[in-house]
Amino acid sequence: MASYAAVTGVMEALQRFFEARLDSFASDGDGAPTIRVMGSANFREQIAGNMLGIYLHRITIDPHGRQRAFAAIGPEAAGPRPELPVNLHFLLISTGSPFVETSLMAWALIQLTQQATLDSAELGEAEGADVTPAEVLTVTPEEMTTEDLMRIWDTLDAPYTTSVPIIVRTVRLALDADRSAGRPVRTRVFEVHPQRARANG
Repeated sequence: MASYAAVTGVMEALQRFFEARLDSFASDGDGAPTIRVMGSANFREQIAGNMLGIYLHRITIDPHGRQRAFAAIGPEAAGPRPELPVNLHFLLISTGSPFVETSLMAWALIQLTQQATLDSAELGEAEGADVTPAEVLTVTPEEMTTEDLMRIWDTLDAPYTTSVPIIVRTVRLALDADRSAGRPVRTRVFEVHPQRARANG
């Protein structure tokens, strides 16, 4: 991945991942659910309808990737590009009728278990992505206590609905290149027009 926009690109990739597999979910006449990327502001509204929400609630720095760097690209590259490896912590949130709320979450977890990765095929369309064929993100359930989960919902100040924490590892963000500094200025040259020079002489 490349710029900071890659984080939202992963969110969009998760949305496309589930949307591409919705045909395998039986809505049982309740209407096809929607897959929605959510932000904190969305919880101020009433969350309703048959929906699987994708909410990024936390970003952490991956301690195992701090010493890695992107390989230098091109003959003029100064060297490996430093990177910031981050893990994305999401909540999957399902809403709808009792059937949809429970079944949709179970369906989503099955999809992630069957393909627990996002590869270049899913990530290639992401804004800000600079994905190599070898780059793969893993998507797995995240251990979280009931107390910590309820604390998130209390902070959002929204009625609780079925939610499961997942984590996406590891998004590699490229740092900006160092700005080069020139040598200190020691002399200044002022251009003088020739005719003015003769007049003053």
